[in-house]
Amino acid sequence: MRFSNYNTIRYVPFLYFFIITSIIVLGYLEFKFEQEDLFYAEIIYWIFLGVMIVLLLYIYNFGKLFEYDSDGEALCFRNSGAVLSETLNYRENKAEFPKHKLKKYKISDYLIFKKLSIYVKSNYLGQKQVKKIVFDITFVKPKRISLMKASLNKVVKTNSEKLHERRSRKQ
Repeated sequence: MRFSNYNTIRYVPFLYFFIITSIIVLGYLEFKFEQEDLFYAEIIYWIFLGVMIVLLLYIYNFGKLFEYDSDGEALCFRNSGAVLSETLNYRENKAEFPKHKLKKYKISDYLIFKKLSIYVKSNYLGQKQVKKIVFDITFVKPKRISLMKASLNKVVKTNSEKLHERRSRKQ
């Protein structure tokens, strides 16, 4: 199974442009409001400016492209920024590993954002450990999340069955 949330994220650059333009226009209007004594208009200005800044920060932090691929023998996860991701890839988070290394996963659904935590078996410097990798899935549609859950459940179940099979052979 392979999917991404590109159809949702493609509107993020427009939102950035709209919000930044609104903040500039509001700054100009505030300059004009100072010349006249419009108390109610100034309150509305500050409320609208606060909402725009919070919306800009929300989109910046959680408006990321998410790609998932479980075709073949490997699992691939990728997060990247929605604006300038081809030229400046400073926000990219990527993981690609064989399916048999997936230990478990967890989807955390908070009020305004969602996170996918992947726990992968790792053999770093001869020490066996489980590494946690976190991806942002806030703008992934719920149907895609349920399909991804089914796919990951299948992989985890297969891995646990193979582990029990190996343990029973040893005994």
